[in-house]
Amino acid sequence: MFCSAALSIIVSALIAIPAHAEKIRTAIPQANLNYLSIHVADARGFFKDEGLDNETVVISGPLATAALLSGDVDFSGGGGSAMRAALKGAPVKGIYFQSEKVTFYLVADPSIKTAGELKGKRIAVSSPGDSQDRIMTMFAERGGVASRDLVRISMGSDTNTRIAAIKSGAAHAAIVDPGGLVFAQKEGLNSLGFMGDLFPMPFQGFVTTERKLKEQPAQVKRWLRAAIRALMLVRDRPEEAVEAGMKKLQLGRASKAMIVEGIKNYVRALPQGVPGLPSAEGIKNFLEYDIKIPLGMKEDIAPERLLNLQLVKEVKEELEAAQRRTK
Repeated sequence: MFCSAALSIIVSALIAIPAHAEKIRTAIPQANLNYLSIHVADARGFFKDEGLDNETVVISGPLATAALLSGDVDFSGGGGSAMRAALKGAPVKGIYFQSEKVTFYLVADPSIKTAGELKGKRIAVSSPGDSQDRIMTMFAERGGVASRDLVRISMGSDTNTRIAAIKSGAAHAAIVDPGGLVFAQKEGLNSLGFMGDLFPMPFQGFVTTERKLKEQPAQVKRWLRAAIRALMLVRDRPEEAVEAGMKKLQLGRASKAMIVEGIKNYVRALPQGVPGLPSAEGIKNFLEYDIKIPLGMKEDIAPERLLNLQLVKEVKEELEAAQRRTK
């Protein structure tokens, strides 16, 4: 773990910061714990350390891709939708994944204790056939329940709506995010499992344009360094992360203690060491489950069609080398 003084020295040694901060905008799809790291990078001055004057905006995936292509934003956390658009010709590339696993949890009515008891039950997902549905189905199948024996209910992305549906009996189980798990358990619901334990599948991908990668690779590296430093702080020092980003999150009535607990649920999806660069197995699963299946594709996809991970690889290696020097 870095101390602040050592990290500042390392960052100064790694890059030449421009005399004037470059104005950029980063789009995230939701103001929840999954994207706390970007707010932390803002609040702790990590972007400023890199000579970047960042503004974080909340824009959903497809709209964020349009904003990226128009030049209204520079980086977008709507990675899945953007990379699906790339297959149709959009000149964007994935540059970074925050987690090595999905961050979903499956919660259920207190009467349901195991995945095997989901047979014939109503499950709340964002929409049937989406990534939440597919991963929840795999979890249920491993518990001995066939896909045809699950009843899916489309309920959008609001966690409170899903929890209320279970409490009212309209649904028996639901997929929730790490923060939502805290609320669900507070309401007496059972956690049936962490979906990230099924297999590695990088999640929360960030993208930028091919033009920026070609014309401003140094800026992309500086953005990556700030984002990764913030993600490591979230993982290693959750209490500090809450202080830095709590005001920016839309978490309703959550207390600080609840948010810290939510962060701990979230970081189960993160690897040890310097995060950001997914494994080969993870990339394969991402292409299969987040790209090919949603688009109904049969042919294999070469990773380089959608991903440019060279810069995050370089940043990871530089930060790992810096860590070794401080030991």
